[in-house]
Amino acid sequence: MSTSAAYPSSTPRERWIDVAKGIAIILVVFFHATFDYTADAHVWQWGGYTELLETFRMPLFFFTAGIFAAKVLSRPLRDLVDLRILKFAWLYFLWSIIAIVVFWTAIGEFQGVGGTLVEIARTVIQPNGQTWFIYAIVVYFLLGWALRRLPIVVRLGVALALTLVFQYGLFVDPYSEWGKVGKYFLFFLLAVEFGPWVRRLVPRLKWWHTLIAPAAYALLVFVFRRLDWIDAPIGSVKELASWTVLSVLAVAAGCSVAILLARWAAFDWLFHLGSRTLQVYLLHWYLLLIGWWLVAVAPSIPGVVAPFLVPALTAFAIAGALLVHRFTRRATLLYGQPKWLHLPLKSAASAAPATPSSPVEPELPASPSGTPASDLPR
Repeated sequence: MSTSAAYPSSTPRERWIDVAKGIAIILVVFFHATFDYTADAHVWQWGGYTELLETFRMPLFFFTAGIFAAKVLSRPLRDLVDLRILKFAWLYFLWSIIAIVVFWTAIGEFQGVGGTLVEIARTVIQPNGQTWFIYAIVVYFLLGWALRRLPIVVRLGVALALTLVFQYGLFVDPYSEWGKVGKYFLFFLLAVEFGPWVRRLVPRLKWWHTLIAPAAYALLVFVFRRLDWIDAPIGSVKELASWTVLSVLAVAAGCSVAILLARWAAFDWLFHLGSRTLQVYLLHWYLLLIGWWLVAVAPSIPGVVAPFLVPALTAFAIAGALLVHRFTRRATLLYGQPKWLHLPLKSAASAAPATPSSPVEPELPASPSGTPASDLPR
């Protein structure tokens, strides 16, 4: 079965990317649904399962975030700042302020105006727990641009070194916000370097090709668990080796599954969800707060219901985020770069100014209407 025959879309090569993003955001929200900021809710055994997928969700998420970043990284720093850095810096600070106020209020730890202002100021050097992904994107664009002229072996070597150093926990806890920012740059850079090649390869893949990487990932997970490498102490050679190998292979597995699912109309909902990744990422925390509150006020959680609690919270948060965005999408300041937040236009003697309508914009994911929109960098 050829890819060209399977895709009904006029842009078949791109559908799988949105499907991959849809898979990644579901896994991210599912993981966050196992948290509980408002009560000691029963989360059954899902916490253990989501930890098992720790090597899958964020590597795939960052790979899809960087797959179209190569072109903008090849442009002058001024263009990069105007088209990406200002936009994501705005979203980071705006939604970090919202998160600080809402979460502190929700969990009863609001520290007054002074404490809130101090916490907001700290987000400049300490990524916020609810928005660290966007902070990481800003860092990755700047670091990717700074490394762009080095040989590819050096660039990948630097990224791999960062992954090993931060996963080892040499400077900070590998699961702290800075730890995560440090160790996931490798997957963003892999997308920058190999994304164009992967996109050219996809149309030539047969259906059975897409089963190889997922099978290899599942097999290695089984082997590493049997060898106790996955559960080895953080920073040990076994843990570093298993985490790194599985994370890289998970990107190939996730993309392969997305390529396969994108061939069937039954999974069009994943494609549409993937085109709204930014909105779901920004909004899902607040729907989860509502869900956790509803669980907290429930008289009891029957044992038969417990296994379905986290999946139900995940579905509620995603559906709720999409609904909230539908009613707030005209408030463009919430999801995109304000029109006033651009660098001044270059003089006529300079090169043509880079504007949001310049050729780099198709790098952005499709909007709900199918046209390029200001979303996460794919």
